[in-house]
Amino acid sequence: MSSDIKMSRRTFIWTIGSLSAMAAVGGVEFALAAAKSGAESKAVVSATWLDKGDTSYSLFQEMMDKATDFSWLKPNDTVLVKLALNSGNPYPATTDPWALDCILKVLKAKGASNILVGGQSGVRNVYWTQAGQQRGSSRAFAKNSGLLEVIEANGATPVFFEERGYDSYIAVTPKNGHWKTPMYLTSLLNEVDHIINMPRVGSHALADFTCGLKNGVGFMREDSRRVLHVGGADFYAMFEEVNEVPEVKSKMRLTVSSARKVMSLVGPDAGYVLELDSAPVFASTNLLAHDLYAYAFLQYCREKLTPNPASNPNMEGNLWDIMKMRTPRNRSFVKYVWGLEDNQIPELPVFQPGKIYEHPAIQNYLRLNPQESLNFSVVELKKSSDQDIGLFMQRQLQV
Repeated sequence: MSSDIKMSRRTFIWTIGSLSAMAAVGGVEFALAAAKSGAESKAVVSATWLDKGDTSYSLFQEMMDKATDFSWLKPNDTVLVKLALNSGNPYPATTDPWALDCILKVLKAKGASNILVGGQSGVRNVYWTQAGQQRGSSRAFAKNSGLLEVIEANGATPVFFEERGYDSYIAVTPKNGHWKTPMYLTSLLNEVDHIINMPRVGSHALADFTCGLKNGVGFMREDSRRVLHVGGADFYAMFEEVNEVPEVKSKMRLTVSSARKVMSLVGPDAGYVLELDSAPVFASTNLLAHDLYAYAFLQYCREKLTPNPASNPNMEGNLWDIMKMRTPRNRSFVKYVWGLEDNQIPELPVFQPGKIYEHPAIQNYLRLNPQESLNFSVVELKKSSDQDIGLFMQRQLQV
């Protein structure tokens, strides 16, 4: 790695039935014998691979039981399921409605009786200001994307943060972070006991990769999103730091994702969409371990399955080239939403994909969590029907 965070301190063990390989990380070999001698993983990514069209609830349920024993869930606890809901475009631009249906059924089976589900859509689409200006509705987008129907069918309570009012946000500041002013997050965080993160797995035109680390932006009020989008080189670290405030970090129990469909380029609302013959559904109590697995899969989708040139009928030009246009796209976005001029919007650095540990958001997580071991196991209940995918992902994870 190019930063001062050295991978030589961390071991990755890919567990599929039994350990079977040595890991060479940062020039240091970690022998299989050492792993078998009692070295215990600090986190587990539980995954199952589903063939196209497979909507097995039993496999999903088993995958969840491998990710957590749910001992954190007590009677009368309130659980918030945080959606990915940037727009009303259908999955994979949002959380997978099928996966949401499964997680709600699992929670109810585990005894959860007070389940809230929701988020707040992106400011291009949902812009509610202190002055009373309103454009768009997260509730309408949840309905358009099929998520609201799932919430209501399972007896959960839909919650859309802007509907609680502009003053219903709390000021928080990440310790040792990049925020020069407090960020404002929904006060609902103080009313729940647990958070389950349900992001989408895919590309993001500004962030390169969007999954659990990015999904917390949906907790933010409109003015904090403006600060984020004029953060320049700090943009990546700033969105990651939503996960570092105690109101979020102390309550985050699980991150759960379905990659049955993936937007491999551009995003978050439109881009190149893939539906693989075999794709993972996965969960972890460790946010970073979850996102590393997700990013490795996205890289496979990009490198092996996405053509160059890749196009979309609603977007002009080569989508690979569009991915590099971060500053122009961000400036256009900020001008549209807040009316700022170019000289008020710093350059947004282009992170070149390929080495997942060098993504600035991941680097920032490691910087702020030096005590957290990155030893983790990937436990796959059902393997991909394509062995090349697993081998590629292991190389990405440096297993």
